[in-house]
Amino acid sequence: MTTYDLVSRRVFISSVGAFATAATLSACGGSGSSSAQPSQGSATISATASANRRPLPVPPILEPTLEGTTKVFALDARTGESEMKPGVQTPTWGYNGALLGPTLRMANGDNVRIDVKNSLPETTTVHWHGMHVPGIADGGPHQPIEPGTSWSASWQVRQNASTLWYHPHPHGETSRHAYRGLAGLFIIDDESTGTLGLPEEYGVDDIPLVIQDRRFNDDGTLDETDLPDLGLLGDTTMLNGITNPHFEATTSRVRFRVLNGSVMRLYNLAFSDDREFSLIGSDGGLLHTAKTVKNLYISPGERAEILVEFAPGDEITLKAVPFTDRLGMSEGSQPEFGIFDSFELLTLSGPASASDAGQVASTLNQKVATLPETSEHTTERSFSLTGFQINGELMDTERIDFTAHPNEWEIWTITNNDSWIHNFHIHNTQFRVLSYEDTFYRDYNQDALLTDGWKDTVLLPPGVEVKLAVRFTDYTSTAWPYMYHCHLLFHEDQGMMGQFMVVEPGQEPDAVIGNGVTHEASHSH
Repeated sequence: MTTYDLVSRRVFISSVGAFATAATLSACGGSGSSSAQPSQGSATISATASANRRPLPVPPILEPTLEGTTKVFALDARTGESEMKPGVQTPTWGYNGALLGPTLRMANGDNVRIDVKNSLPETTTVHWHGMHVPGIADGGPHQPIEPGTSWSASWQVRQNASTLWYHPHPHGETSRHAYRGLAGLFIIDDESTGTLGLPEEYGVDDIPLVIQDRRFNDDGTLDETDLPDLGLLGDTTMLNGITNPHFEATTSRVRFRVLNGSVMRLYNLAFSDDREFSLIGSDGGLLHTAKTVKNLYISPGERAEILVEFAPGDEITLKAVPFTDRLGMSEGSQPEFGIFDSFELLTLSGPASASDAGQVASTLNQKVATLPETSEHTTERSFSLTGFQINGELMDTERIDFTAHPNEWEIWTITNNDSWIHNFHIHNTQFRVLSYEDTFYRDYNQDALLTDGWKDTVLLPPGVEVKLAVRFTDYTSTAWPYMYHCHLLFHEDQGMMGQFMVVEPGQEPDAVIGNGVTHEASHSH
């Protein structure tokens, strides 16, 4: 593990065929000047020539088999080659193909099992990000899958309609495995699906957008050199695995399910004509009501569902634009995390003719109309983020940082006591943001932050203190822990992570964690 000086820190469908042809995946986005050491106020502008546009590929839906009442999905993590850049074959990793993975669709109440085979040359894991699962099925560092072996995870889906995702989580290697291409989406349906007037035809008017960035060597291979403090921050963006993507709308309203699948880069999303669009969902599902915005901040691991209205003849571009508010970082801060960079992510064309998109329900999710009620008896926990540490400690797989009890609301206060940007992800739960305060009194656009609705990952600019209402339900274990960590994956890999267990009152963690790691448990109730 890299040491770190904390005193002196200085970051099915028309396109299914294209996507499923994994070994020759054609397919997004702009490349600009290197953002390895961006100068203050600089921007990297991509040149996405219309002649070089390629149809946006859409990950295929993975059809499960049925064993009794259980839906069984099969994933195979494997190597391959992908045409990320036109005419260039790049060695990549993917699930059931050379790059990324299929979309898994399931409904609230479904019994599911996912069988994962590791055909890679390295040990990996698969974590179900945002999913409510037993600890033994979480897919974190304690469920390693050795090369040539398989692992299965089973649970009953107990969540709202939402867009979740899956990705590797091997301790110390998560960023590299994700950077090579391991990522895929979940779509969860519930009783509201089909009743709200939202676009829901996957691949037609309901489109996933996995935004990522990478660096390339001259021979087309991925540059896996960690930049100082920035890890695998890229200088070339792509959507759904390709550069220069183009989407041709066939309907007047399109729902985009956006995932920031980058390992380190944050995006300030906006359209080239400065048009308004509707934010309808965040990490854990639909918002109470749609929110009209012109730009949106999204950090690694976060998801957003948006509605975009199109007219015939529209020619627009989804862009990543500079953070003009600096995200609260002081002038001259190093590293700058690429926040001044600009990329053209996706060009879009309107439909051939206008159509009536219909009415979207004014209330999308009554379950988030109010915040959870807490009391003076609620357990409170505090987490201070500095450098690569949480509460002054690096991750130790032999240490349980605390235990929690099921079905009890807790208040977690997360404070970024750093001049750097961080975010914070908690496994096995969707939380609510109770308050969001800037203790440095710096000016930035809070309206662009993803803090509404159910969340599992939250962005913390420097000096921000956020209070979360957190609850763990259904599953307890004295053997299998869950993680909490910064989802800027270089930070996570350097040790910015902790682990906890959910146990019944009176229970203590076992002397041995599920995979045989001993630990000394500490408690905070």
